[in-house]
Amino acid sequence: MIIDRIEPVALRIPYQHRTGDPPPARYPLFCRVTTRSGLVGYGETLCLGAAMQASLAATIRDIVAPVFVGQSVEQRQALNLETRRRFASFGRAGHILNALGAIDTALWDIAGKAAGQSLSAMVGSARRKQIPVMASLDRFNHAGRVRARVEQALASGAGAVKVHEFDLDVIEEARRPVGAGIPFVADCNGAHERADVIRDSARWRALNLLWLEDPFWPPEGVLDMPALAGIPIGLGADLGSAEQLAHYARAPAVAVAQPDVAMIGGVTESIRALAALKALDVSVAPHTPFVGPAALASLHLIAAMDAPTFFATIDAEDHMDPYGIGLLRWKPSLDVPTGAGLGHDPDPAWLKRYALA
Repeated sequence: MIIDRIEPVALRIPYQHRTGDPPPARYPLFCRVTTRSGLVGYGETLCLGAAMQASLAATIRDIVAPVFVGQSVEQRQALNLETRRRFASFGRAGHILNALGAIDTALWDIAGKAAGQSLSAMVGSARRKQIPVMASLDRFNHAGRVRARVEQALASGAGAVKVHEFDLDVIEEARRPVGAGIPFVADCNGAHERADVIRDSARWRALNLLWLEDPFWPPEGVLDMPALAGIPIGLGADLGSAEQLAHYARAPAVAVAQPDVAMIGGVTESIRALAALKALDVSVAPHTPFVGPAALASLHLIAAMDAPTFFATIDAEDHMDPYGIGLLRWKPSLDVPTGAGLGHDPDPAWLKRYALA
């Protein structure tokens, strides 16, 4: 199967954000790959905002796609490695790896369709048919609003809650309505300094976190940091290779490794990362802030993992779902697709409705 076309698909989806200071829309970026025989596969980048979308679309179209067009889908793993080597001078994480992730995922989608196998079957086997949902909230920067949204998340039946706050007072308020038996994650997006986290360790410990995600900047500070009793640290969504992820996962303070299928460069590198992490004393919880093909790919990868974990469903609305299957709805669990490849293609009418000219 020869790759004929690689097209970024830029989307603008109106979104009633709940923080009170909303962007007018979200800007996902999909990638459509077509073979000469007519098979089509889809991938997705991790994208925030219109300017980033335009930059990533150009990276897919003008930088990474020329490496792949005219080559065989069966060579996707070798092409992934070639791309990494060719553009290594521009960084081992970031835009090029994110663009690569979209193309690579689309190629795995095509390969699965050609073989009549689901992605989870291709990477091992689906050890579970359903994945429990963690409700992943937007940032509110307000104790009352985040607590109200947490209560809505709990009412949905989601099995865990994740907040994206950095103010410890706000996080403590968000934690109050969550029962002791319900896992709770705080993602600080690197807002603190290491010394601050150590100073406030008693308060962080009292939250009884499933993990504390990206607590401080720079993240390299975790590498020589002793484990903090009762404060499991999670990280890795911003890393671009299996080697980088394993390096951080060996740090005593790190309890949870979080590969991101887009940022790590696709399904190919995700498989390598999951294999590398098997030998380490760390839990694995893939990072899943997606609305489309990367979300489906993540479901398949989680289904194939030895140990179960949550799928963190972003704070979204039903009309943002490109498949009409409730992918973006907070609920107890999501079904792992059983169809070939990723299991679903985006609805053409949905793509037409939200596509940017």
